[in-house]
Amino acid sequence: MRAHVALWLLLAPGVAELDGQAMTDTTITAMGIVKAERAGASQWGLFLPTPIVVRGVRLSWLAFGGTANQASPLEEHFVEALGTVRFHTDAAGVAAATLLDPQLKEREPPGTVHNTVQLSITQRAAVALAVVPSRVAWHDSTGRASGVSPILLFRLVNHGDVPIQMTFPGYEVICVRVRSLEPAVVDTSWAIKLPGARNISLIIGQRFQEILTLPPEAAPKVGRYRVRVGLCGIEYGAEMMLDVIG
Repeated sequence: MRAHVALWLLLAPGVAELDGQAMTDTTITAMGIVKAERAGASQWGLFLPTPIVVRGVRLSWLAFGGTANQASPLEEHFVEALGTVRFHTDAAGVAAATLLDPQLKEREPPGTVHNTVQLSITQRAAVALAVVPSRVAWHDSTGRASGVSPILLFRLVNHGDVPIQMTFPGYEVICVRVRSLEPAVVDTSWAIKLPGARNISLIIGQRFQEILTLPPEAAPKVGRYRVRVGLCGIEYGAEMMLDVIG
């Protein structure tokens, strides 16, 4: 259920549809998670959890074109990317889009909740959680799958006076729980295993971050849900609301 995904795209006027058959370059601002596509040669880009429709074709991935030297240090980080998007077709004739020479700046997702957890006088951590998008429609107006893929972004920063030592005997590091607030209760829990992460130590000021996908079966019905994400067996966690609208 893990994925490194982008959040959404803010389109400049005129980019929703392209006139005629000409392929047009358009300046946009995109906000999302930087991802390295591992198939073949490494290709940096943004994966869109809510696909955009361009000339009747849904796009869920924007590759970075040209120079993207800032991408590597920002992998799996939420960023604002400014650049020119170029629409084209690939070798198979499928519509694709490239964000040329993007300028990247790290940003915090809107609606992020924060929680300070103090386990002792010297152990204190700042926890942040974002669910993006926090309003989800699994199906479009025609009843087809919308292609929306919400993400959970969990972050823990050591703000204490000593390193935080954490042990996960079964390699289950992140625990997620999704509970319905409606009468027809849905209560789903699962854990994310991170191979090799039996012991984690965070020095003062160090950040631990994971990005997870929220599967449709965790919140299958229209209604409100309470989502909690935290470290398994340790009281470092946060929760926020999710609305399923279709």
